[in-house]
Amino acid sequence: MKALLHLKTIFLTLMLGATLILSAQSFTSIGNAMKNGNSSELAKYFDGNVELTILNTEAVYSKSQAEMVVKNFFNSHSPNAYKVVHNGDSGSGAKYQIGELKTSTGTYRTYVYAKNKGGTMLVQEIRIEKN
Repeated sequence: MKALLHLKTIFLTLMLGATLILSAQSFTSIGNAMKNGNSSELAKYFDGNVELTILNTEAVYSKSQAEMVVKNFFNSHSPNAYKVVHNGDSGSGAKYQIGELKTSTGTYRTYVYAKNKGGTMLVQEIRIEKN
């Protein structure tokens, strides 16, 4: 009985560790996509609908529409660098990342909010605001 309990504990610990690694990898990939201005790579992490706030425009878009909106932003504001300012956990498997995006037109503060859905971190919201 003790051996079974010990195995369950080990299994749960491994699963939790794997989830944390996957979410960290997702945010690394999201940050790289922001830095490179790669909207199609970023869209790989979008949920079915994404809330976007870009400068003074806020709306909820489908995954494909959100990709086009982000692509238009990157085309108008060519990214040069991206720096993570803060990562956090807002509970129940949700994570967020605050970053600084340097572009050809200035520096922007970014906020990415993602939830764990079926073992995959999916972006629910992105904000890009003038710094």
